[in-house]
Amino acid sequence: MITDKVHVIVNPFSARGKTGQRWNTIREIVKSYFKEFKYIFTEKPRQATQIARELLKDGFDLIIGVGGDGTLNEITNGFFKQNSASTINENASLGVIPSGTGSDFIRFMKIPRDLEKSVELIKRSTSKKIDIGQITFLPESEKKKRQFFINIADFGLGAEVIKKLADVPSLKRGPFSYYTGLLKTLWSYSSKMVNIKIDDSRSIEGKFLIGAIANGRIFGGGMMIAPRAEPDDGFFDLVLVKDMKKLEIIGNTPHLYRGTIEKHPKVIYQRAKKIHISSEETVNIEYDGELGPTLPATFEIIEKKINFRI
Repeated sequence: MITDKVHVIVNPFSARGKTGQRWNTIREIVKSYFKEFKYIFTEKPRQATQIARELLKDGFDLIIGVGGDGTLNEITNGFFKQNSASTINENASLGVIPSGTGSDFIRFMKIPRDLEKSVELIKRSTSKKIDIGQITFLPESEKKKRQFFINIADFGLGAEVIKKLADVPSLKRGPFSYYTGLLKTLWSYSSKMVNIKIDDSRSIEGKFLIGAIANGRIFGGGMMIAPRAEPDDGFFDLVLVKDMKKLEIIGNTPHLYRGTIEKHPKVIYQRAKKIHISSEETVNIEYDGELGPTLPATFEIIEKKINFRI
């Protein structure tokens, strides 16, 4: 029997600092399922990417993240070689012990919130190959920059909310922070005119409130923006919400939580493998809850790229 060489990456600041406080409990649970493992705490944002990359180069083949979707995103990026869409070890696996405020992809993948059950799942389950989203930013003043995401990237209002939340200390963010931020942001936000090219063939141009490029289904603390998305079908679900009045936006938020937003007449719902989006306006982008550069950008699905323990 082949034994996994296991390393745990812990974000002690996730779940408003509760992860660090309960690490001793988590460590004992991990010990009960994995005889040998090592662990490391992250000390600053985005550090988990470089840590994961070095661990994979050192021969670790099961990386377990302890945190939320942000931690998961950072580790996912670490599975790839620097400035490349190739993984360091195609046989390595990724597992997650949920301990974050925002865990939308974790929720979508039905990973137990119970600590022991989540560790047991990592130990007992087989790896499932899942798709990963790749964003290529093309600002004129910089060389092209590649970024990966595991759940959802979006432009417009959602990214503006993330931009505002960046000013809120992580220890003060709760499960409803995104919705509260949404309400505060929409009063001063206006929809943006964008041009979208889908799979190098179809084009859509219009004024959109938000556009989601989805590998998973849920974002924003429980909003089901892409109810038909599957993480292993080789496609993005592209969800475009046309311009709406402020009260109309508020009135339709229940559809987001129920997963019925695609039925709205102002919503375009399509599948795609490659999406290029540009705008003459300044339009922000976010991915897995992280604020990125502005448009233009190209989004491409990388099929069945990472082994996810589920």
